[in-house]
Amino acid sequence: MKNLKKLTSILLLVISTTASAQFSFSSYALQNVNIIDVNTNEILYDYTIVIHNDEISAILPSKNYSVNDTVQSITLKGKFVVPGLIDAHVHFATDPTEERRDNAVKVLKEMLLTGITSVRDMAGDARALASLSRDALVGDIVAPNIYYSSLMAGSTFFADPRTIASAQGGISGKMPYMKAIGDNSNMVLDVAEAKGTGASGIKMYADLSNNEVVKIVEEAKRQNIPVWSHAALQIAKPSEIIASGVISISHANMLVYENDESENLIKSWIDHKPNGKEKEFWDAAFEKLDFSELYKLMIKNKVVLDATFSALEFHKNRPKMIWRYEIGKRIIQQAHKKGVLIAAGSDSDQETFVQHEMKLLVNEAGFTPFEALVAPTKNSAQATGILKNQGTIEVGKKANLLFLNSNPIENIEHIDDIFLVIKNGKLYNTEE
Repeated sequence: MKNLKKLTSILLLVISTTASAQFSFSSYALQNVNIIDVNTNEILYDYTIVIHNDEISAILPSKNYSVNDTVQSITLKGKFVVPGLIDAHVHFATDPTEERRDNAVKVLKEMLLTGITSVRDMAGDARALASLSRDALVGDIVAPNIYYSSLMAGSTFFADPRTIASAQGGISGKMPYMKAIGDNSNMVLDVAEAKGTGASGIKMYADLSNNEVVKIVEEAKRQNIPVWSHAALQIAKPSEIIASGVISISHANMLVYENDESENLIKSWIDHKPNGKEKEFWDAAFEKLDFSELYKLMIKNKVVLDATFSALEFHKNRPKMIWRYEIGKRIIQQAHKKGVLIAAGSDSDQETFVQHEMKLLVNEAGFTPFEALVAPTKNSAQATGILKNQGTIEVGKKANLLFLNSNPIENIEHIDDIFLVIKNGKLYNTEE
C-alpha cells in the first residue's frame, strides 16, 4: 500500500477496505499530474484531469483549475499519466473447459492491475468470452474491458483441435461465432449471427480466397462491424487482405506469404547453418525481400499491423521456426520506419503481458519509448475499432488511465513503476 499513502485519507481508506480493489467517485479531479500525450508526443506538465462517472470531462493546467466542494480532489504531484494500455491480441477461451474460468479471472485481474485497461481477444469460445466481458464491464470481476472476435475461415480449417475445443457442445465451423465460409454461405446471415454473439469484430483466420474475403468485409461494413485478419490466409495474399477494407492485420512475419519467392527463401533458411554469423545471415536474407508496396498499401488503407512481437520471440531458439522471429523483427522495424501503424498484442497465452511487447519494440526493433507507448494505446485502439472512446487522454474519452511514479519516456522499464490504475472511472488499488 506504500504507493497509495500520498492519496487523500478518504481515498486511502476506501480503497484499502474494498474487497474488489476498486472504488469510484461520481466526480473527481486528479491534480498536478504530468500527462504523456500520445497524439502530440509531448509531456504536459502540471495538469489536472477531471473525471465524471466513466469519462474525462476536462483537462487543463493545474493553475487554471479551481477547487470546489462538489468534486473530490486528489493531488498526484510528480506522477506521470499515460492512456490505459490495450493488449490487441490475447486468447482467454480457446478451451474454456481446460483453461477454467477461475484462471482467466485471475490473469485478467493481474493484467488490469498492471495498467492494461482493455484487451482484444482474437478467437475463442464466444459464450465464455461474452460472460467474462459482461462481468468485467459491470465490475463483477476485476478485469480489463474485453473486446472479442467472431472467427471466419475456410471449411478445411475447422478440423483444427483448437476450433473443436472452442465449439464444445456444437459443431466446429457451424457455430455463430466460429463459422466456415464457402461458396454456399449466406453472408448476410453469417455476419448477422457473428454480430449477434456480442463480438466487437470478425476475425478472418485461414483458408479464405480473395473473393471470400471481399464478400465478408463488404457485408461486415454494411452491418457496421469491423473486420480483423491474419496477415495471410493461405489463399488470399497480404496485399489482397490489406486492400479489402480490414482495419488491422496480425503477425508481421506473415507478410512473407505475398509471393512464391518469399516462401522459397523460407524453405532454404530452415536448413541453413549460419555458424555464429546469424545476424549477417538474416540481414542478407531480408535484403532479398521487398515489402515496400505492402507498406504503402497499409498506409493508404489505414490498416494497423498487430505485430505480435512477443509471440514471434517464442521462436527465437527454435531452428526450424527461427525465421518467424528474425524476419518478423525486421519487418516490424522496417514497417515502422516507413510509417505503418504498429499495434501491440502479446499473443503469448498470457505468459507475458503487453508491457513485454513494448520493451521488445524498444530493445529489438528500434522504437523510441514514446513510439513504444503509442503502440499499445492509440494504435491498439485503432486496430480494435475503439479509438473513438479509448487510446488517448482526451475530453469525452473513457477514463482509462495508468499513473506511474517514473517517466516511461526516459526509460521504457518505468512502465512497470505503477502508482494507480483507473478503468472506466474506477480507481484500482494495485497492491491488492
